[in-house]
Amino acid sequence: MGISIKTLLEHEFFKDFHIVAGSKGIQKEVQGIAVMDAPDAYRWTKGKELVITSGYSILMEPDCIKKSFDEGLMQITSGMIIKRGRHLPMISKEIIELFEQYEIPLISMPFEIGYMEVMQQVDTIVMNRTIRRFQIHQNGAMMLGSTTYKVQKIKKILQAVEVEMGFPAFLYDVGEQEGYCSSANFKRISETYGLQESDYWNPKMEHNRYTLCDYIQMTRIRMFNEDNVDGPRISWILMPISIGGNLQAYFIVMESREFLDYYDEYSIRIAYLLLQSVYEQIVIAQSIGNIGFENLVLLALHSTGEDEERLLYQAGQQGISMNTRYICVLFHQMNEELSARNSREQYITVFKNSQLSKNAKLAFLDENIGIVLMELSDSVSYSQKHMEGMISDFEQKIVETFPKMELEFAVLREGKKMSELKSSVETCGKVMKMGKKLCPKKKIWDYEMIGPFAWLQIPEKELEQMLSEYLDMMKDEKNVELLRTLKVYLENNMNFSVTAEKMYVHINTIRKRIDKLDRMLQIDWDSYISRLKIEILLQFLEL
Repeated sequence: MGISIKTLLEHEFFKDFHIVAGSKGIQKEVQGIAVMDAPDAYRWTKGKELVITSGYSILMEPDCIKKSFDEGLMQITSGMIIKRGRHLPMISKEIIELFEQYEIPLISMPFEIGYMEVMQQVDTIVMNRTIRRFQIHQNGAMMLGSTTYKVQKIKKILQAVEVEMGFPAFLYDVGEQEGYCSSANFKRISETYGLQESDYWNPKMEHNRYTLCDYIQMTRIRMFNEDNVDGPRISWILMPISIGGNLQAYFIVMESREFLDYYDEYSIRIAYLLLQSVYEQIVIAQSIGNIGFENLVLLALHSTGEDEERLLYQAGQQGISMNTRYICVLFHQMNEELSARNSREQYITVFKNSQLSKNAKLAFLDENIGIVLMELSDSVSYSQKHMEGMISDFEQKIVETFPKMELEFAVLREGKKMSELKSSVETCGKVMKMGKKLCPKKKIWDYEMIGPFAWLQIPEKELEQMLSEYLDMMKDEKNVELLRTLKVYLENNMNFSVTAEKMYVHINTIRKRIDKLDRMLQIDWDSYISRLKIEILLQFLEL
């Protein structure tokens, strides 16, 4: 996918480039730069080029522009840039009218800027834009699906390829013998042409091969049918991914509509490097001792009844008893510009040097999400304060090593077995989600502090609405006093007399305040659950 002329001209480098004519075509896509200073050079245009000229050919043969329009050659370009003051003191009215008529942007260029500078800038802009679009971050949701970190990352890269280039993509993992598609489009096209997965790297039908890049073995495979030469053909780009000489996967991009353009090759190379990086991370991680425990954790999270024997075997390999009970600490790195897992080795080193690591192990669940499992011991009492102290020590050491990392934590101190790990992590996820809303100034939330909201399962929108309503009320100090009254009233079983005694005011004052709150909040006094929600919520407001 190219880049529009409008996007190019918005960059600082092009601030002194001015559109002379054809401004309605400013959204035309540029897929390459061509320098043309011969009167008949337009016959070799392929389409979508941004043509640069000094105007010499126009000076020598004034009708060359009109001829190129008459022959339909200029219309397939994206636009033309003419260097100001080089050979043409001014652009003729006829030329301006032609570019205006066909809505082809005609742009004047400063005299002092060289062609090579323009080409480099365009390439740089396209490259930077592509890299930005391929920056794949994990969202804040606690991802506990059936897919691993590697699979999630691969699928996101493949999806980004199709979004950026418009071509469906596919990756086949050789070790796992598993294929992953960017979308259903890839399978649909494969079925249309009768292609099996293995045909993409070992085609059985007649085909041609063209090497596009020796270094990364980038190859175009083009299928054809000898019985129907004029019939539909299909081609794709094949790139094997290898680490240390060992084949890991095949990366394929389908050319179902047309061949890749010049700038598409930027995108496909970036995608290739990202996928290769994923496999490099996996290979490196496998050499670290902690990976065995991480695999056990991931298996426990995704296991079914059928995996029980495999889970017992993996636990045995790690010297872990399935009867051991663990405190679960879920952590989330919030800065989306960074990846905690990419710094996995340093992360684990910092963890091992922290107070939190005593009788505990760390495992990553995703790019910026992980857990710490701490063995419960009868000889040690892990109070909320004690846990917060150890977690704060770990957080401080992480920030010292990675100053831009921002961590938040959820703690479940109720010890649970490895077979209950999924439940523990899900509970921690709920605690973190609720903690952000109820206690946004904190970074460490304990289940015993947030727990009631987790098991009450108040819908997120309802909780946000309640919080918003109460916080808006608290902007007025008079309303803060009303909410204090409501808090004491509910704590004392809605007894006006006891509430008045506790607040040292007349009972009629309490009645008036409750009546006013009833009008403001429309409280359903007959609903026990409704009253309980309000009572718990008031505990977290700074009254």
